[in-house]
Amino acid sequence: MNGDRTGPAAPLIALRDVTLRVGRTVLFEQTNWEILSDQQWAISGPTGSGKSTLAKALCHEVTIIHGQMLYFFDRPDEATGKPQPRSYFNRGEIVKISPEGHRELLQKYSGYHQARWQSIEGSDVPTVSEFLTGHHIEHICPYDVSPMKVDEEVYRRRRQHAVELLGIEYLVDRKILHISNGEGRKVLIARALMQSPHLLILDDPFCGLDYTSRATLTQAIHDLLAAGSPRILLITPREDEIPADITHVLRVEQNRVTAKGPKATILQNDVAQEVSATSASFQRLPSLDIPPPLYPPPVIEHPYFIEMQDTCVSYGDTQVLHNITWVMRQGEHWAVLGPNGAGKTTLLSLILADNPQAYKNDITLFGRRRGSGESIWEIKQKIGWVSPELQIYYHGATTCHNVICSGFFDSVGLYRTYSPEQAETAIQWMHALDIEPLAERPLGTVSVGQQRLVLLARALVKTPLLLVLDEPCQGLDGKHRDRIITLLDALCQQMAISLIYVTHHFDEMPQAISHVLKLDQGRIREYGTRQEVLGW
Repeated sequence: MNGDRTGPAAPLIALRDVTLRVGRTVLFEQTNWEILSDQQWAISGPTGSGKSTLAKALCHEVTIIHGQMLYFFDRPDEATGKPQPRSYFNRGEIVKISPEGHRELLQKYSGYHQARWQSIEGSDVPTVSEFLTGHHIEHICPYDVSPMKVDEEVYRRRRQHAVELLGIEYLVDRKILHISNGEGRKVLIARALMQSPHLLILDDPFCGLDYTSRATLTQAIHDLLAAGSPRILLITPREDEIPADITHVLRVEQNRVTAKGPKATILQNDVAQEVSATSASFQRLPSLDIPPPLYPPPVIEHPYFIEMQDTCVSYGDTQVLHNITWVMRQGEHWAVLGPNGAGKTTLLSLILADNPQAYKNDITLFGRRRGSGESIWEIKQKIGWVSPELQIYYHGATTCHNVICSGFFDSVGLYRTYSPEQAETAIQWMHALDIEPLAERPLGTVSVGQQRLVLLARALVKTPLLLVLDEPCQGLDGKHRDRIITLLDALCQQMAISLIYVTHHFDEMPQAISHVLKLDQGRIREYGTRQEVLGW
């Protein structure tokens, strides 16, 4: 009847009494949720609350043990004017972009984390342009005798639109392994848009993006939401990142839905809860216990930890770092700032003894010039390190406790037996970071944000002389960001530790930061004390 056609909007996806299971754990018991075709939803919640698990369930990546998940993607029925539901979706109808997707991309083209610096020119590594083709997206080999037909002209038009929308034209000729973490996220979103899905799930899409890139992506999401195609489901631990165009919010905590409805109502309630939670969190922080060092730290007689003179790094015709001259003294705490692709991670790779181009440059670490006979393990013994790339290469079956204990041996994975004292120190650091309950859980079963906390404990467990943190708060909620920042401030005050800290968010910068180095397009633009560079 005509009345049906002018009634409420048709559903797009419906969860009816759905219960999920991951391993032996039952989650989201008897969940009911409906996304209507005229609604734009976001899922919010604290670190480890189950946001990504629910998104995986929508993609049938999690076992559904009860209830129905229905998809209304077909054309409307002529009689009712509404689409008929089905319990499945076809390939390409739902596309999910997540930190795990970026991890899988890097794993596909590099088997270990140093490969990015040692095999950039590998012939099997595609450029961004090659990655964004119909054959790559459809997983079709162009050399098959009877390949499936792909209309590359259609994909070219889609690619042109996507790269312009996301502002990544400058990346198209670069190798996939030769782009930054944030740039890789934008490339994956472009690839998703080229598939023209009914629903695009963006799991923490602003994670790893600089200010300009966040603004560009926000505008792109605004344009897509205004166009109404594809429908977007946004997932974020930071409610300040929810775009204005989002109409509804689903709030999850401890793997259950705690609230859902219009955005204004849900966020208003969340603000009151956040104030209360933050107050309680800060009441706990003064009693934060920093575990004592298990071993006495090595003594470095040289006053400088890092010395670089006219350091350059290039791959083929692309120069990534230009004439970097910089020194870092013992006890200094540096923030390294700059946009995506500025060269920050490449700079860190030289310090971490991962990049072989250190040997052709004038670089001295801990008083010894690179190439003078020191081993990379002698360097790594003095450094604790966290980065988005590190968690890519850890086997998901390794328990969180064992991941932390591997920090004593500077290995990606645990291949040696740890002592009872080392095991206890690992537990103490888990307590300090409020992640003790994760000790026996496999790393692959905890959220990306919780993985970041586990790797931070791994970096701290040996009480290193130099702590190198590449976006340590990425993917974390406010409570855990505050805890990390407070912990770092306490560490810098109470222990003889030096710090290099990379971030795109000023509100994530510890007060202990004493100096700032700004990079842009591989060049030092500014450096000095924090007051000199930032004015505060």
